[in-house]
Amino acid sequence: MSESLEGRVLVVDEDYDTLDVLAEAMRRHGHRVVLATDGRSGLAHAVEMQAEVVLVDRDVRVLDVRTFVDVLTENPRTQGAHVFVLGEGDPSELSALEPRGEPIVKPFHAEEVAARVDEVVRARREPTSGPELEGELEQVGAFDLLQVFAQSRRTGLLRIEGAALSGEIFVREGRVVSARSNVVVAEKALFRLLALSEGQFVFVPGRLADKERIDSGTDHLLMEAVRRTDERATLAAELPSTSTVLAPLAGKSAPKDPLAAAIHEALIAPKTFGEILDERPELDLEVMRAVALLLRDEAIQVLQPGVRVRLCEPEEEPVVRGAMVRMRRPGVEGAGRLGVTGSAAAVARFHRALGGLEEFFDAPEPPTPAGSGLFGLLGRLRLGGVELEVFALPSDPSLRPWWAAFLTQGRAVLALESVEGGDAELRIIEAEEVWDTPAGATEILRAVLARRP
Repeated sequence: MSESLEGRVLVVDEDYDTLDVLAEAMRRHGHRVVLATDGRSGLAHAVEMQAEVVLVDRDVRVLDVRTFVDVLTENPRTQGAHVFVLGEGDPSELSALEPRGEPIVKPFHAEEVAARVDEVVRARREPTSGPELEGELEQVGAFDLLQVFAQSRRTGLLRIEGAALSGEIFVREGRVVSARSNVVVAEKALFRLLALSEGQFVFVPGRLADKERIDSGTDHLLMEAVRRTDERATLAAELPSTSTVLAPLAGKSAPKDPLAAAIHEALIAPKTFGEILDERPELDLEVMRAVALLLRDEAIQVLQPGVRVRLCEPEEEPVVRGAMVRMRRPGVEGAGRLGVTGSAAAVARFHRALGGLEEFFDAPEPPTPAGSGLFGLLGRLRLGGVELEVFALPSDPSLRPWWAAFLTQGRAVLALESVEGGDAELRIIEAEEVWDTPAGATEILRAVLARRP
């Protein structure tokens, strides 16, 4: 028998018999096993032990399995854990329920499960070679990569990151099946990402989309992307920047074009051009044509020119970089993390304001609703090689005990709305300045960074 390796294994299941048989089998294989009967205690154990392998029942109590995996993958101590989802039924049903987990169908043979855990632990101990493919878009464009993947029938995730735009494209057996970039998905996100000519890419084989949103053939999509990119470049010359605020012009009616009329009606509250592009379900090119028509007909006006602001002046960079580093807990590698909490509407407004900062880069995927607030990465502040993650925390009092687990590498929480009580582990900083404009967001961030740990 090959030499055993001790793995850190967590099992979450409310059935005590299941816990007993799995624990006994895996301890015989030399693994350290911790047991839990609900999602909340399971997450606490996972973070404490820095679990390498997690087996969780599909019907886990307190936190549903998807939320459980969300939190697991967001915490830097557990984000690399291999997840197995236990449950009755067909393996494809378990995979559909939580694509990030490997299915194990009940009833099972505990020894077979323990042997599979052995394989996972051994694979984690082997030297890693990094992503299968990574490089610069200037050398190999996303368009060319997708053509290669189509010919070789590859399955996986192509992650793209440009200066002001990032996102993910999923392929299955060579066919593009999904894409997402910040708040937009499907073809709308795909065409944005394919228009990037500068930035970095990473291909991760085997990764599946949580939901397949694109049905068109890859050849058609690529040809359409070329056409739309060319037309967008021509049209962009007569359009403002995405951070420009637009509003209706008094006394002017909307054109008869249905999309232009719908945009005009929605501008009762002024919005940035970027917000219009993100909020409309139509593809960007159609929205750009409608906005151009509104501007030519003088049905809308530029209320505020789009100017991106800087977090600091060049001579201040060393001081601000040092403050960003101090936001990270001692002994933790990688970027620090600043929590942001408030209602979903407040966090969304703050997120839009952050988009006006030159040093802010959106996360590829938007945060998810959590109670009355939002949960997930909003984006990153980057300054001279130093990063600070900005992370939305759920505002509900029942979820507040988890803030420290979400901010393992952070020290502080920015409260956009009043928060009652203190926190033994985190500094709660209430936002007193105006924070829903780029200039206001800059001021509140500078105030947060200026506070000593």
